[in-house]
Amino acid sequence: MRRFLVALMLLGLSACDSPDPKEQELEAAKLTEFERTVELKRKWTRNAGSGQDERFSRYTPAIDEDGYIYTIGVNGDVHAFSAEKGKRRWSVYTKQPISGGVSVNSGNLVFGTYDGFVFLLDSETGEQRWQAEVSSEVASAPAVNGDLVVANTIDGRVFAFEASSGELRWSFDHTTPVLTLRGNASPILTSSQVLVAFDNGQVLSLSASDGSMQWQLRVSRPKGRTELDRIVDIDGTPVLDAGYLYAASFQGNIVAITRGSGRMAWSKEGSTANNLVVHNGRVFVSAEDSRIFALNSTSGELEWETMELKRRGTGTPAVIGDYLAVADTQGYVHVLSQEDGTMAYRFKPRTADAKAKNDKYKHFARKKKPKGIRSPLFSYEDSLYIFADSGKLTAFTLAELK
Repeated sequence: MRRFLVALMLLGLSACDSPDPKEQELEAAKLTEFERTVELKRKWTRNAGSGQDERFSRYTPAIDEDGYIYTIGVNGDVHAFSAEKGKRRWSVYTKQPISGGVSVNSGNLVFGTYDGFVFLLDSETGEQRWQAEVSSEVASAPAVNGDLVVANTIDGRVFAFEASSGELRWSFDHTTPVLTLRGNASPILTSSQVLVAFDNGQVLSLSASDGSMQWQLRVSRPKGRTELDRIVDIDGTPVLDAGYLYAASFQGNIVAITRGSGRMAWSKEGSTANNLVVHNGRVFVSAEDSRIFALNSTSGELEWETMELKRRGTGTPAVIGDYLAVADTQGYVHVLSQEDGTMAYRFKPRTADAKAKNDKYKHFARKKKPKGIRSPLFSYEDSLYIFADSGKLTAFTLAELK
């Protein structure tokens, strides 16, 4: 309940609309005209299930090494599609209250539930292999590699299971603050480490073999008098790139950490609950107030920043070609240059307003569908994918305008 209330309060801040001049700075930025230099062309659209609900979850899709996309829905449905042509591989109805997101690796598809279970399916067929109980809700996608599945729960615990059998390998307990944002960052797995970010602003490296702590680092320290002021959750999943772990907290800092030693390489003040994106020597950030900016990944120095989308509720950006694509809570998708943040294209896809026609899998859908795009946009090869709250999955290609 605490997480739900905090989500409501933050939504109220970002959507504030008041005639009081003192509160005008809280209003969402109005969209302005610009010269388009690219466009997104739709390749295909599919009914990918029941979509999101009103619990402020972000149902994050996954894509595997063979080019298949996996989506989940609030009604317990799971779907697999070809990334190239959108051909449906399979769809199953698990009857489970799925939460967070889905991950896939080496033929294993994993997700968690609101009532505290982790499930593993065969990614080729959708057949369930095992389920395991954890201590509370799994609010993010569990992580999976060849032999290990790791899930963290909203009560601060981490559970590691054998991928082959679902047998518990180890668990780890961590203190959770009184008041937190709704959601968690997903764990990151390497051959020897489990990297986990927590709601108290800390990142820990645990041994993959037995769960013992290798190092810990505090990204941000709570400040202020009220519990709301002291929220420093790390809800965006950190990014591992070239030996560094990049992480960001709410009302805190954006940092680069050396993976092996856990030492801070650099720290920059910033606030976000979105995932970071690291690409071509830059760290791209969609901030709490919807400023979009780029930091140098080596030094942390600011390279560019744009205020054009301020307070529009932007999500995690996705890299597509030489550009970034980011969605806002009003259903618009914005395309910006990676070099300087200039706006290159904007549109409101039909997937965002739930008007796309149902296909023969309409029994997975809900009669009253939500609007908007809360799931992070993602890309694969030369295509951008949008999984709308309505449950529609759409693929686009980027084209330069001549």
